[in-house]
Amino acid sequence: MFQITKTQINKFILKIILAVIIFFHTIIMFAHIFNRNVPPPSLKRKTTINIEKPKFFQMKNGLKVLIVENHKLPLVRIGLELDYKPFLEKDKIGIKKVFGQMLRSGTENHTKEKLDDMIDYMGCSLYTSFSETSIFTMKKYLNKSVSIMSDILMNSKFDNLKELDKIIKQRIIDLSLSEKDPNAILQRVRNVLYFGKDHPYGEYETHDTIKNITLYDLKKLYEKYYIPNISYLSFIGDISQKEAEKLCDLYFSKWKNKSYIDDDSIIKEYVIPSKIEIDIVDIPTLTQSTICFGGPICLKKNDPEYFPSMLANGVLGGGPQSRLFLNLREKKAYTYGAYSILKSDKNIGYFSVYTQVRNEVTEKAIRDLIKEIFKITENKISLEELNIKKKEISGQFILDFEDPNRISDLFICELKNNLPNGFYKNYLKRIKSVTIDEVYQSCQKFFFTNNGRIIIIGKAHDILPDIKKLGYPIRFFDQFGYLIKKEEK
Repeated sequence: MFQITKTQINKFILKIILAVIIFFHTIIMFAHIFNRNVPPPSLKRKTTINIEKPKFFQMKNGLKVLIVENHKLPLVRIGLELDYKPFLEKDKIGIKKVFGQMLRSGTENHTKEKLDDMIDYMGCSLYTSFSETSIFTMKKYLNKSVSIMSDILMNSKFDNLKELDKIIKQRIIDLSLSEKDPNAILQRVRNVLYFGKDHPYGEYETHDTIKNITLYDLKKLYEKYYIPNISYLSFIGDISQKEAEKLCDLYFSKWKNKSYIDDDSIIKEYVIPSKIEIDIVDIPTLTQSTICFGGPICLKKNDPEYFPSMLANGVLGGGPQSRLFLNLREKKAYTYGAYSILKSDKNIGYFSVYTQVRNEVTEKAIRDLIKEIFKITENKISLEELNIKKKEISGQFILDFEDPNRISDLFICELKNNLPNGFYKNYLKRIKSVTIDEVYQSCQKFFFTNNGRIIIIGKAHDILPDIKKLGYPIRFFDQFGYLIKKEEK
């Protein structure tokens, strides 16, 4: 039989005591860590960021080239971006979307099938749209990838009728599906009412405009806009400036420049109602109302109000800590989210507040949206709100620079928008320097309180009795922005 000595008993008891002490110490420690009433200490944030400007050179044909070196992985992204003014597509609306898909349908040197085979073999990723084209490749296939991209940019044929027919059929299917989507309807009607059908931002594609597109139309668009003197070419990744210059000389030096004339026929004015009005699109099957309130504005990135307005919008509706979100979701439980957008644009921007709510609380949600906008334009925001939003926007900006592609995008944006030299290098300082008074002035300038449009995509039968209580003029539109009936009293 085993005999347990007194010493062994004492050791066993000591182990139990130690285990109990460790257990309770761990509970106390974790209780402190996960105490929701005790906020964790703030991390030290960067107030400056070291942004190394991309290498830059311009070829004789006018092609502007940027290089962002990142040698951590043997990968390179080659991208091309056009710099052009928006233009009207008229009776061919949708041609830019079709163009982007057709851009990879065959060149003078390769059929569509051959292009697809080469891309698949190298494991590359090819993206084409009207305004941007890019290819993401391993370094060992860099030369071949650049040759494919230059071939697409310089030698596309647009003679593949079979592919065009397939793309048009798919676009028509997509359009048919979007006609039942309240978000797609809202976007279409909003653009028409904000900008008008005679502005590029107000145009929308239909079955007829898509069917109007021909191979000849695509070729004309290609010949006019695919020229080096309005293009930015970027190399990002495991590549040096010397290598980029050699590749450009080899594959892009024969790309001939042409004179480029902007379309000056675009209507640059926009109409805002003299007072707030409600514009309803009646969809009898909906159980929710999709709501948008706002209108067009003039705000550019190089305006002095740009940074204060970005913070103002952030406090109002820029995420889960914003006033709209905390009121309509957290306090009232009307919706899963409510957001605002203050979009800058070198032509015409816009301000809009968005949410989706149950039919029975549509009127209440609108009252609260308007109330929050009034409140932020009448009373200055708190220092705490401003500091929270400054940290949030600065943190996101710093995070963006973990992606080398983002660095290139920002510097191309700087060039295309004629921004001051060092605009993004001084971004954090500009954010930090914004005052409460500047935010207040931006709120008063850009947020609509006495005019603007409340656009509702919803079931009129359910929401109209309560909507009338708001006292605003009501107009009815169809799903394409055509006026059906004026002012409902």
